Amino acid sequence: MFTQKPSPIAVVSPGVPALLQKNYIVKFSNNWPSTLPVTRQIADVTQGKYFKIIQTNQVPYDLDYIIPANDFRDVDFSNTLTNFNINLYPNSGNTLYEIQLGFKQSNFLAHFMIPAGEFLSRLEQASMIPNTVDARLRYLGARKWQDSPYDNKSIYIYTIMNMDALIMRLFVDSGFGVAALATDFEKVITGIIVNKCKLVEIVTPNEYQEKVAKEIPYYTDIRW
Repeated sequence: MFTQKPSPIAVVSPGVPALLQKNYIVKFSNNWPSTLPVTRQIADVTQGKYFKIIQTNQVPYDLDYIIPANDFRDVDFSNTLTNFNINLYPNSGNTLYEIQLGFKQSNFLAHFMIPAGEFLSRLEQASMIPNTVDARLRYLGARKWQDSPYDNKSIYIYTIMNMDALIMRLFVDSGFGVAALATDFEKVITGIIVNKCKLVEIVTPNEYQEKVAKEIPYYTDIRW
């Protein structure tokens, strides 16, 4: 449900679309909970299932936050009503949101948690957990604007109805970069494209469909 595409080592022609397209096949990894339904029509679950995308619609959405130095703003992608939620989870059981995320140049660090308080980019040693209060650990697993620029987005998030809340923590670090860049406040602009994908289940995928399917990982796939 969270990926960052690496820098390409080759250029191909014709180019490959950055977002999921109509008639693409997706598979939810076997670690998705069996309690999360995707297609209400067949009352099935996501876990290990294959789906065909029958329609897409791309919706751009920019967010901007003015954050004090040495402080943070949490952004909750879910539909749960909080002071920080932005409602980027589907309400329909047959919809997948593919969210492409990038940042304009700014002096900040971005951390991601799912569920709240559980950082995606922690290491196995018990103390190696991102912490914006700690002068060293605030940089552990942090994404900067250069990692996913606004005009060349490389962070992808996949959300479905009723999924655990994904939290993005935007932290402004006055000690980051050259001293001349330090300010009392920083404006952080996040560029988002929500690729709405309408799904229909492939009950018995053939060998080709299994081979070409894009696997959608669950957060336990990438955090262990």
